[in-house]
Amino acid sequence: MPDTHLPSPPGRISRLPVAERGSEAPAARALVEQHHGENWIRALALNPDFAARFSAYFQSLFRAEGARLPLQERELIAVVVSASNGCGLCEIHHTLALGEALGDPVRARRIALDPHLAGLSAREHALVAFALKVTRQPRDVSDDDFQALRDAGLDDGEILEALETSAWFNHTNRVFISLGVPPDDAYFAR
Repeated sequence: MPDTHLPSPPGRISRLPVAERGSEAPAARALVEQHHGENWIRALALNPDFAARFSAYFQSLFRAEGARLPLQERELIAVVVSASNGCGLCEIHHTLALGEALGDPVRARRIALDPHLAGLSAREHALVAFALKVTRQPRDVSDDDFQALRDAGLDDGEILEALETSAWFNHTNRVFISLGVPPDDAYFAR
């Protein structure tokens, strides 16, 4: 029985059909170009409505300005959730983005490998613990978990955004793991 957690066979970027680059449906072509033809958007372009919803949410959640949490904290959550779920595509993509946000790609890689050995601040540690609990044991999230975030300096609006980011990455990871979308080769060149 094949291991269903492995990516699609070499040369394929999804377990579902993917249009040749440039021959996507008109509604999806602009999104594919906007995202530099990366594997993830090409895999979603099969359904232009889904691709548009996904892209809009992604752009909203990871905008540089106008969020409650700083970008590096949203990227931190994306990395630890994706690493926990085993989503190589999201883990490498967001480890690179975390490195850019921190100005320290080595620290970002250390966080992806083992956040507890990466010299996290108390606030970062609380965010990581919360994101991992939302990922692994959401039924066990309690008032104490929210209080731990408050004790680390987060306000309730920031806590809700931490929950949103954690939950969204669980969704995203399941989409890309199920489709078997591999990371783009370009991710490994940085």
